[in-house]
Amino acid sequence: MRALRATLAVAAITWTWTLSADALRAGAPQGGAQGPKLSDGLFNAPQAQRGENLYGQVCSACHLADLTGSDQAPSLAGGDFLDRWDGQTLGDLVDRIRTSMPADNVGSLNTQAATDIVSYLLKANKFPAGPDELKADRPLLKTIIIKKP
Repeated sequence: MRALRATLAVAAITWTWTLSADALRAGAPQGGAQGPKLSDGLFNAPQAQRGENLYGQVCSACHLADLTGSDQAPSLAGGDFLDRWDGQTLGDLVDRIRTSMPADNVGSLNTQAATDIVSYLLKANKFPAGPDELKADRPLLKTIIIKKP
């Protein structure tokens, strides 16, 4: 009877640990699987242009028109930006914009608007455009890892 209890306890602990580990990985690519790569051209030129126009309206006051940032907001182009976001997902970046920007009207940008702005940021950071728009699909965006070129 003791052996059975010990076996059941070990099984319960193992099952609980597995569920906890799965919960920690939720939203991240599983089993080494990766989503599309930024080098594949995941946005198109018209979308990046929409994002640039929107950026000019709602982001440039703090991050500046040339994306260099200011004392109140970080740079959104170049090494500092890529170092900060390296290893995170496009979904993380879209969510950050959507839920915390612009500072004077937090939450006013929907997922599509934030995705368009991210498309512009990708273009500004020298990632290639492709034939299709980057979809404002949060689960998909969570599979696209930002890697420095």
